[in-house]
Amino acid sequence: MTETIDDGGAHPAAEEEQDVFADYGVARAFSLAASILDAGAGGLTKAEIRDRVEHYRSQSEEQSEDAWERLFSRDKDHLRSSGIAIEEPAADREDYRYRIDPADYGLPPLSLSETETLVLSRATQLWAGSRTRSWLDQASWALAGPAGPAPSSSASRSPHDQMPAADSSAADSSVAPASSSGALSFNLGSDEEFERLTELAALPPQQLIRFDYTGRGAQQPAPRRVVLLDFAARGHWYLIGHDLDRGARRTFRLDRVHGPITPLRPEPALTEADRVAIDAAVSTAADAGSPLDGLAGDEDPRRLLRGVLDAHAGPAPKPPRLAPAGTPRRADPAHRKVERVLAMTAYLISADGVRPSELLVRHQITPKQLLKDLLSIQQSGSFGPGQYGEFIDIHPAPPLNLDSFTQDYLATDAPITLAMPSARTGDVLARPLTLTKPGALSLLIALNTMISAADTDTGAQSWVAAAESLREKIATVLPEGLQEAATTVAAGARAHSEATAELRDAVTGGYCLQLRYEDASGTITERVVEPTHVYLDGPRTYLQAWCRVAQGPRNFLSSRIREQRPLTQEPISETARQLAQAPAEPPRPPRDSGAFDVVLRFSPAASALADRYAPQRQRIQPDGARFISTWFQSREALIRLCLQLGGDLTVLAPAEIREQVTARAREELSALAG
Repeated sequence: MTETIDDGGAHPAAEEEQDVFADYGVARAFSLAASILDAGAGGLTKAEIRDRVEHYRSQSEEQSEDAWERLFSRDKDHLRSSGIAIEEPAADREDYRYRIDPADYGLPPLSLSETETLVLSRATQLWAGSRTRSWLDQASWALAGPAGPAPSSSASRSPHDQMPAADSSAADSSVAPASSSGALSFNLGSDEEFERLTELAALPPQQLIRFDYTGRGAQQPAPRRVVLLDFAARGHWYLIGHDLDRGARRTFRLDRVHGPITPLRPEPALTEADRVAIDAAVSTAADAGSPLDGLAGDEDPRRLLRGVLDAHAGPAPKPPRLAPAGTPRRADPAHRKVERVLAMTAYLISADGVRPSELLVRHQITPKQLLKDLLSIQQSGSFGPGQYGEFIDIHPAPPLNLDSFTQDYLATDAPITLAMPSARTGDVLARPLTLTKPGALSLLIALNTMISAADTDTGAQSWVAAAESLREKIATVLPEGLQEAATTVAAGARAHSEATAELRDAVTGGYCLQLRYEDASGTITERVVEPTHVYLDGPRTYLQAWCRVAQGPRNFLSSRIREQRPLTQEPISETARQLAQAPAEPPRPPRDSGAFDVVLRFSPAASALADRYAPQRQRIQPDGARFISTWFQSREALIRLCLQLGGDLTVLAPAEIREQVTARAREELSALAG
C-alpha cells in the first residue's frame, strides 16, 4: 500500500520563512532503523522503540495503540522493501526485542576483477534514459563501492540540441570493452514502463494478473485479465499472456498499460480449455527462439491508416488548458523515498563528501526534493536511555527556504558531509543498502545485450567471460524475483541486424560513412558523416554523427538510410571523437527559420513519445493522454509521422494540416486496396 507522507518535523526560527520541510514518514522510518541498530545485539522492545524514536515519542499522547501499531507496521514494511530485515516475533509479545543484525545489513561485499569493473563501467554507459542511468549509477556504486565507475552524468543542455556536446564528466571510452557493443546506446521505454517491467519480473510464473489496457485506436483503457507467460523487448517492452476473457494468447505493449499491474484477486478458476492453452504456450515457448516470433499486428499498414482516419475524424476537439512543460514524473511512493534517503545517507558517509550537484544527478530529483531529503536525514535520530536526543548533523547545514537553497547552497556546491551520533551505527549505515529492482534489472539488460551482441564479434572473447561472471555475481544479491531475468532479458534483436552492425563497426572503427539519406520530408541527399553512436530509441535506430555537409552533429534514422558505404581509410575528426566521449541522448528537433507551431494529442500508449518533440506547453490527462504545443520544421515530416503512428498521434491545430493528414491517409489506404 502506498503511504502519503506529510510534512513534519521541527520548525526552527530562520530569517527567511521556512517553506520546505522534512518528509515526516521518511525521517520516522530512518529513525526506527537507526534506533534498533544503535541498541546492538540486545535490541529494543516495542515500548522502548516508542519511547526512543523521536517521531513516535512526539505523538505518543495523541495516538491510540491501534494507530501506533499500524504506523509501526507500515514503517517496518518500508524498511523491508529497502532491504533491511527486522527480526520479528512468531507471535505478538510485549517483551519481544526487535533486532537488526549488522552482519545482514546491506549488500555483502563483492570482489570484482579489473575486467569485471571495466565491463560494469561500460554497462552503465549503455543505457541513455536519464532516470535509468541514475539507477545504473547507484547499482554500480553498490557493487563496486566508491572507487568504482564514476557517475555517467551529463551537463545540462537545451531541449533543442540535437546531440550532446563533449562532456568532461563522461567516463573515458578507453575503459569500454573492445567490442562493437561499445558503439551501442539505447533508451527503451518510459520511467513508468520500466516500473511495470520490474513489477512483472518479480511475479511468479503463470501469475494471474489484471491491468487496464488501451488498444490501438481506443480512446479509453479497458480492464484485462491475463495469465502471465513471459515478457520481452523488440523496440517496445511487451507482456505476453493468456487472455482469460478472449481465451487466447495475446501480446500487450507495456506503454499501452495504464496504471499498475496487480495480482488478480480473487483468482478465478481456470477452465480446462484455459489450462490446455497455457500448457501449450509454455511448451512452445521452451522451443521458440523468441517469445515475440510472429509479432507483426502493429505494423499492418491498413490498420495503421484506419487508425489515422479514426483519430482525425470530424472537427478537432478543443484541447485542455496547457501549462509550461516540465519533466512529468509520478511522485515516488513512500517506500521508494525511504530507500532513496537511506541510499543517499550511505553514499554521503562512505564517500566522505559529495557535492549537491552530484546528488541531483545521481537520484534524478529536483532541488526541492533534495532539500526535503537532506532535512529528513537531519531530523533522523533517537533518544538515548538518558533522554537526550541524538540526531545526524549535516555540514554545511541546509537552509529551510527553497530560494536560499537554490541561490546559495546549490550555487556554492560545497561537498556535503554527515556527522553520525554513533560511530558504530554510522559504519553500518555506510554500506550500500541493496540493488534496487530498477537498478538491478537495467544492469542485467545491459549485460545481456552486451553478451548477445558479442556473439558475432571475434574480438570479444577477452571480456565476455568477465561479463558472464559479473552477471552470476549480481544474481547472488538480486532482489527476490529477478533471478530468471538475470539470464533471459535483453534489449531485443535490432542491435544484431546486419545494417546496425555495419553502423556499429564504423563507430568502433573510427572511420567515416558515405550516406544516401532521405529526411523526414522525403528529400534525398548524399553526405559524408563521422559516426559517434548507434542509438536505439524505442523502436527506432539512429546513427548519431558529425555531418560534414551541415557542419554540426546530426541524427540519422536508420530506416531512412537508402545507401551506406564505409570509408575505412578516412578517419573521423577530433571533434567527432569528442562527441563520441559524451553520453548519447535522444534526438531533439532544432528550431530554424520556417518552423511552424502545432498542437498535438498523443494517446496514452504514445505519451512518452512526446518528449522527443520538445514540448513547450502540455497537459497530461487522467487516462494518460498527453496534449502538447510544439513546432515542426516540415509539414511533410509531421504528416508522415501521423501516418506512421496510426492514430496514436492526432493533429489538433493547424486545421489545414489536420485535413492534409486525413487526405493522405485516405489516398494511401485507397492505393493499398487497389
